[in-house]
Amino acid sequence: MSKAKPTAPTTFSFIENDRTYTCVREGLRGAVDDPWWWFSVSSDDRHRYAPFRAEPGDTEATVRPRVVAYYEDLLVRRAAPAEPRWRGRGNQGNKAAATPASTPAAAPAEGE
Repeated sequence: MSKAKPTAPTTFSFIENDRTYTCVREGLRGAVDDPWWWFSVSSDDRHRYAPFRAEPGDTEATVRPRVVAYYEDLLVRRAAPAEPRWRGRGNQGNKAAATPASTPAAAPAEGE
């Protein structure tokens, strides 16, 4: 008698850290041959996430910790201070602004 390999259902839910996670295995944009694990969280009802592809050996027991770890890391990143987007070296593009404003104006020529 051969044992069937446990497989993940296409949909399952679980509770972790007072949040209900609902996971669905489905393709991106309807592509059946490229399944991903999508999930939503009860405390974040505006978003749905697809952080990783569904693998043939996935089970609910192997997917759950990956989903929780991804979401917990996402919450840490959201809570962190924003990184500055500009990492340049000062105001290099506007050299005229770097010129001192106290440059003396040219005196009018005599006779003008």
